[in-house]
Amino acid sequence: MSEPAPGPDAPTTQSRGQEDTPPPAAEPSQVSDRDEHDHQDQDDQDDDERDSHDEYEEDDALASRIRKEKEHLRLRLASLRKLKAGQDTTAGRDWFGGPVNHASDYARVYGAGRDFYNVSSSDGPPVQSAPVTAERLERLKACLVPTESQTQLAKLLVDEPLLLLRGPRNTGRTMTAIAALLEVTQSCHRLMVRGEPIHVDMSHLDKGIGYLLLADESSWTAQLEEVADYLSAVAARRDCRIVVLVGPGYDLPHRVVDHTPPTADQVFRKTFAYLLSDPDAWQAHRLDEHDIVGRLADCQPAEALQLAQQLANGVQRNQTIADVLNAQPLFTRTRFHKHLDKEPTRFGRYFLVSSAVLHGLSEPVVSRAALSLSQQIRDGKEESEDDDTSIWERLGNWLSYSGISTVQGDRRGEGRRLQLRDELAPLLLPMIWEELPAVRDHLYVWLRHLGESTDEHVRIKVAHAVGLLATCDFDLIEREFLDEWSRSTKVRPKQLAAWALEAATSDPEMRDRVHALLRTWSETGPHQRRITAAIAYGSRTGMQNIDEVFKSFRVITLTTKNYWLCDAVARSISDIYGADTARPIAEELAGWARADKFGGWLAAALALARLSPLRHNGARPVLLDHAAEADLIALWTRSLELSLSPDEMAGRGSGLAGQLWQLFTDWVREWEERPSLRPVLEGVFRASRSGTLRLRRTYQLYLLLWQHDQTISAPLFHHLTRILKDG
Repeated sequence: MSEPAPGPDAPTTQSRGQEDTPPPAAEPSQVSDRDEHDHQDQDDQDDDERDSHDEYEEDDALASRIRKEKEHLRLRLASLRKLKAGQDTTAGRDWFGGPVNHASDYARVYGAGRDFYNVSSSDGPPVQSAPVTAERLERLKACLVPTESQTQLAKLLVDEPLLLLRGPRNTGRTMTAIAALLEVTQSCHRLMVRGEPIHVDMSHLDKGIGYLLLADESSWTAQLEEVADYLSAVAARRDCRIVVLVGPGYDLPHRVVDHTPPTADQVFRKTFAYLLSDPDAWQAHRLDEHDIVGRLADCQPAEALQLAQQLANGVQRNQTIADVLNAQPLFTRTRFHKHLDKEPTRFGRYFLVSSAVLHGLSEPVVSRAALSLSQQIRDGKEESEDDDTSIWERLGNWLSYSGISTVQGDRRGEGRRLQLRDELAPLLLPMIWEELPAVRDHLYVWLRHLGESTDEHVRIKVAHAVGLLATCDFDLIEREFLDEWSRSTKVRPKQLAAWALEAATSDPEMRDRVHALLRTWSETGPHQRRITAAIAYGSRTGMQNIDEVFKSFRVITLTTKNYWLCDAVARSISDIYGADTARPIAEELAGWARADKFGGWLAAALALARLSPLRHNGARPVLLDHAAEADLIALWTRSLELSLSPDEMAGRGSGLAGQLWQLFTDWVREWEERPSLRPVLEGVFRASRSGTLRLRRTYQLYLLLWQHDQTISAPLFHHLTRILKDG
């Protein structure tokens, strides 16, 4: 009998000599001809196969990697929550928040007097609509500040079936468009299109209704004139009206109205009075004494609206106006300027930079990084200066900036950690970058150096800091960090690039740019960047458009047989796996397993090794409870077949093979306790009958092992043996 696959107690990784050798090509019967692009990348793939082990240092067993991946994900999510905490609770930027309105056919629309955003289910229809709720209409009527653009738009809509309202986000253009549509139509709906607007036809529109379509940086805006002509013709036949919201730079002769924003203080006055149900709220709370008009002088209408919301909430909670204002990042820049004007010691500024990046970590780590930045800058000076950066300064002097403090650990001996107020976390580093241009070049070098740390906490903080800087100047950050990191033959720099992009997408206005960059990396390479894209899609970035993620993963897996590239895809799949994504992920993986591509088989097997445990810590759902029976059978059948591959990384003797058979053994062990898995196991054994003689003998061997170890009962042994032999 041929040598069997490794048993449950077999080693889960090959020798170090094997690890340093690229795996041989799969047998011709296993792999179809690869496309031209993949042939061009072969040298890069071979190099990556040799170099990628640096990520895991001395221990790169699959089971160990999976444990590390879970911890890394926990740390990243904690860091992202900190960046998001200030965004969700205070005014100053256009973040998701406020009511969630459930639209027709799977969609959800987010908004609190701002632009809407749509999150569409991957299996929903391509065109959906959602009416503006009665609650929002009531608020619009009470808080609307009429503008010249509203008057012009309403006038033109009498005769024009489609118009563009052009202006930046956060300027009140959504409310202006709704108000104008309501002047000439019966009601207003949000039109949501997944893909190209060519899918919109008369069945999606109703007579006499006004529709709002958000088009900022959508891919189809490259053919904006053609799309507008088509939608205009459909709207005219249906006797309805469409207003398309576009940003600056878009033009369409005779169909564009430039948005005139209302003044921020007018928006604030009306919203504040409405929320407190008091037309004299301004005077009642003596807002003139707090110079609200002056504070809002350079603000957008959306910022004024959110400030009104925060002040009204504070009043209802019996907070003082002064306390609420002090907590708003909208005015953090003013306080930051005042702090810089006090001319703190030079080292105090270095500590400020280090705190902006490494907040949440221990105070010694932050201080040590600040000293490193100080030394780097001093070494770069041609002439010596008076030393005002004595390391004997007290920590209290470095903590002079309001909002930075240290907290003692919960248990004795844990030491102090440095923390920022929630609203400062997403704002302090961008403010430093904008207000201290002389420090930028030093900052880039320092961040790259910190990114080489072996401490995952530090690396995650560095990556997320770079992501914040990308919201200031995306092109510059791409050149300074993302380009080099994404092309590295090492996995750790690729992770930094991916994690930086997940932080950048915390800003809704950056998401289109990030997705466009990832599409370029995943579809046109080179090979190293395709790996980086695969890693990046395993983040909140991927959750925003799972259809696009699957499309990119197909491009990657169907054109490669590289182990580490497939492993990056599998890791990303496991990171975005949750209750809402479990079923579509299982369907996608089963599709890869059924296809005739080795890369798809390998990625599906590596993902199954991460997702198939029947007991998970935390909120991760059990795959058995969220996947179709046929999909699970296809996944297990192909993955266990792959364990016999001659590929040293994926086949016999590899960590993957041992992990898969151990997990499959765990499933068999649950036969009595989980009736729902019985049809799956029977289906896998039945499917093995059409496999090779080696595969059938491997199943026979495991049945004998399970019976000997009392993993299964004698009746179950005979039952599965009969299926294996006779079906």
